[in-house]
Amino acid sequence: MPAHNLSEDVSDDEASFAPRPVDEISDAESVDEDAVPRQKIEIDNKIALERIRNTIRLDPSLSWTETLVVSYPETIDVDVDDDLNRELAFYKQALHSAQAAKSLAAKHNFPFTRPSDYFAEMVKSDAHMERIRQRLLDESAAIKRSEEKRKEREGKKFGKQVQMEKLQERQRGKKEMEERLKGLKRKRKGALDNPQEDDDGFDVEVEDAVSDRPTKRARGAGPGGKKLPRQVRDKKFGFGGPRKRAKQNTKASTDNFEPRAGGGKGVRGAKGKGGAKAGAKRPGKSRRMAARSRS
Repeated sequence: MPAHNLSEDVSDDEASFAPRPVDEISDAESVDEDAVPRQKIEIDNKIALERIRNTIRLDPSLSWTETLVVSYPETIDVDVDDDLNRELAFYKQALHSAQAAKSLAAKHNFPFTRPSDYFAEMVKSDAHMERIRQRLLDESAAIKRSEEKRKEREGKKFGKQVQMEKLQERQRGKKEMEERLKGLKRKRKGALDNPQEDDDGFDVEVEDAVSDRPTKRARGAGPGGKKLPRQVRDKKFGFGGPRKRAKQNTKASTDNFEPRAGGGKGVRGAKGKGGAKAGAKRPGKSRRMAARSRS
């Protein structure tokens, strides 16, 4: 087939596949929903591809250092559905191209390795790295704040638990106090029914109950808890009586002229043994200051 006819065929094919406005599509060309779909025909026009390749080919007179083009000399004939062999062919092609390019670079004295003193800038800018650093710091601070809040919540929870225990303990103490007072009221009621009972024990028990102390043995009770006879208690503890004006003079003390024990002058001119000899008189302040300055 002549070349000009091939180009015309290619142009016709391209024109047939070119997009057209919707208004230009006739009803006959509309899509038939009942039509059986057909397989797309792939056209492998090697002559057209070769012609396009020749139009974009570089000038062969250019040096290799200007193009850096490396071609693989072998033809790859691998099944397109065999992914393993296809990837292996790609690997062999890339390896051959790298080795050939290295040899050509050494042949043309073309440097392709990095010098030891070469300073390569980072791919990321300093501003970008600063943003990353700030983000990491913010995340760390957020984690720290979350941990502190968690500890604070746990502390509040523990504090509430302690507070509840305190309140429960107070309730128990209040209930025990009420029970003790009820028991004492019952005892008091029994004491009123029996006036011969002593009230001292009841007073002690009430005082112990109010002060939240264990009940002690009533005053005057014996080792077995039984009350002692009145005469024994009066002999041991006394029997009370007025204590006011205990040191007030009476007629008997006024008429008593006997000398007092401990020496000194007797009552109303009575002679005594005399007190102990007084000690040395303390020197005055000026003498003490003078003695201190001399020392």
